[in-house]
Amino acid sequence: MGKDIATFSRLDDSLFSKDLAPHYMSLATKLASSELVPKCFRGKPQDLYIAWAMGYQIGIAPEQAMQCIAVINGKPAMWGDDMLALCMAHPDFEDIIEEPLGNPVKGFRCTVKRYGMEPKVNEFTLDMAKRAGLLGKVGPWTQYPERMLKLRARGFTLRDAFPDALKGIKPREEVEDYTVGEYEPVDAKSTRTETLVQDFQAKLRSLRDETEDKEVDGLVAGASDREDSEGASGLPVSLRDDGDLLEVGGLRAGQVEAHTEVKRLIEEKAVPIERVDKALKYYQASSIDELSQEAALDFIHQIEKTS
Repeated sequence: MGKDIATFSRLDDSLFSKDLAPHYMSLATKLASSELVPKCFRGKPQDLYIAWAMGYQIGIAPEQAMQCIAVINGKPAMWGDDMLALCMAHPDFEDIIEEPLGNPVKGFRCTVKRYGMEPKVNEFTLDMAKRAGLLGKVGPWTQYPERMLKLRARGFTLRDAFPDALKGIKPREEVEDYTVGEYEPVDAKSTRTETLVQDFQAKLRSLRDETEDKEVDGLVAGASDREDSEGASGLPVSLRDDGDLLEVGGLRAGQVEAHTEVKRLIEEKAVPIERVDKALKYYQASSIDELSQEAALDFIHQIEKTS
């Protein structure tokens, strides 16, 4: 019985409770068409409602929540200044120190002090921004790089020091830079994927014509003259009837080449391992060599687009 009461109490203390949900959902539906509501919520009452619900959990009134909370890629986020204000209002907040690194500025160090605890410290530098593919992006990272370095260091440190106050909310500046939304569903029949495949196959044909009997990334271009023979890699090689798709060990030559190109780009562009892991998870592969040709080509496209 005690457990049921506790569960009920937690659900009741929320805008998703059966008593509050109908009122606030109805109100969000009406206000979402107002010109006074932030643009990101206009015509989106569900997003407005979720922003209110998140604001309720961290002690922010609905009027303020819709001004400082945004739903980005399905994640609630706040501007860096709003996050700082929320943490400063916490009874355990003691101090925050934000220091530029180097002259000219090459990064920022943020220290947040909370009563009774060791200070939390984080740095964010230009090198880290470069590895994350942030530098050169059109927008704040080009216009105000120092400010963005400061906010990124601040966001990490506030989240480390006050997880109980923020309840999972992250800085809007950080969430907008996430690469999670880059990976669109891979559909073998999609026009974009077909174009990528055709372009890659055209490059392969051109490369084979130019190299003739020379080795191309471990594949023997001259293997097209013999059916089911052994390639330079020792794997069984055969030429398809269409004279285009060379197979090596059960993989198409284009697929092998795509895997090689993915690895090359990851090293060349210094793609963060976290991004690679997210991409592999999205494509449902445990390694780059397990990517389908379409997935590998799509990954190449994403790396080149954001680097």
